Amino acid sequence: MIALGEALIDFSALEDNVPLREVAGFARNPGGAPANVAVGVARMGVASQFVGCVGDDPFGHSLIEAMRVYGVDGTHTHTVAEQTSLAFVARNEGDPDFFFVRHPGADVMLRDEHVAELALDEEACLHFGTNSLAEDPIASTLRRLVTRAREAGALVSFDVNLRPVFWRDLRAALAAAREMMAQADLLKVNRAELLWLTGEQDVERALSALVAQVPGTVLCTLGEGGVWARRADGLDVRVTANRVACVDATGAGDSLIAAVLSVLARRGVGRTGLGELSRGEWEEVLRFASAAAAINIGRLGAMNAMATYAETEAFLQAAGKP
Repeated sequence: MIALGEALIDFSALEDNVPLREVAGFARNPGGAPANVAVGVARMGVASQFVGCVGDDPFGHSLIEAMRVYGVDGTHTHTVAEQTSLAFVARNEGDPDFFFVRHPGADVMLRDEHVAELALDEEACLHFGTNSLAEDPIASTLRRLVTRAREAGALVSFDVNLRPVFWRDLRAALAAAREMMAQADLLKVNRAELLWLTGEQDVERALSALVAQVPGTVLCTLGEGGVWARRADGLDVRVTANRVACVDATGAGDSLIAAVLSVLARRGVGRTGLGELSRGEWEEVLRFASAAAAINIGRLGAMNAMATYAETEAFLQAAGKP
C-alpha cells in the first residue's frame, strides 16, 4: 500500500472543547492524513510505504523516524529545504478544528524525480487525498502518478479529506475532487464532504447522487452514525459505530480507511476484486474498520494511536462482533 501526500506534526490541545486561541498547552504528535494511513496499514501487518517530502529540520527527521519505527517503508520519503508543515489541533466533540502552518510546506515539493522509481502493479494500492492537489509541484506529480497507477492496474484509493485553508478557491478544490473521484476505485468522504460534493442537504439523497457519478465504491463516514458503503451496482451496506469515550478524533477517518485497505490487502483484493465483494464481505470489512477507528479515538494523537490487527480483533471479540 502506497500512501502519498503530507506528513506533518500535530500539536494536539491538552484540553477538551477549548478554542485554539485559548488552549494553554499542546502535545506534539506525528501526523498528516496519508502518513497516518501508511502507519495504520503497517500496524495491521501489511506492507506500506509513505511517498512524500518533509523538511530537512528536526520535525521532518522526527517524522521519518516515527514512520520507520512503525514499520513504514521510507524509500520514497524525501527531505527538502522547505520547512515541515505544522498543524495545531483543538480537540472538540465531533470533528477537530485545525490551524496549519504551511507557507509552503515541505509536503508540496514532491516532484516527478521523487517517484520515478516507484513500483506500481496490479497488487499495489495508491492512496492519497485532496490536500495534495492544492499546489504544485505535488499536484502535477500526483496527477501523473494516478495515470501510471491506473495503467498498471493498481487499486486507486482517494480520501477527499478537505482542508479549505489549503485552497485559494474552493471551486478549484471541488473541481480537483471531482476529477480524482472519477478515477478512484475506492472513494472516502465524511458527511460534510458528501454534502459539499453534491450540493444536497440530505445524506441519503447526497449519497445516491454521488454514487451515480463515480465508477468505484463510496465509503461515507458519519461519526456516531457509523460508516456506509454504496456502489452504483446496488451494493448498500451500513455498519453502526461502536460506542466509546472519545479522547481525540484527529485520526479517526485515517484509521478507518487504513483498516479497510489492510483487510483488502490481506484478502488479496485488488481493483478487479473490489467490485466483486459481496454484501456480507463488506459488512465484515466495515465492522473491522469501525472497530479500528473506535480504538483510535480512545487515544490521544493520530499516527501513534493507530490500532494493530490483534487489538482490533480483540475489540471485536469483546464487543461480541467477531
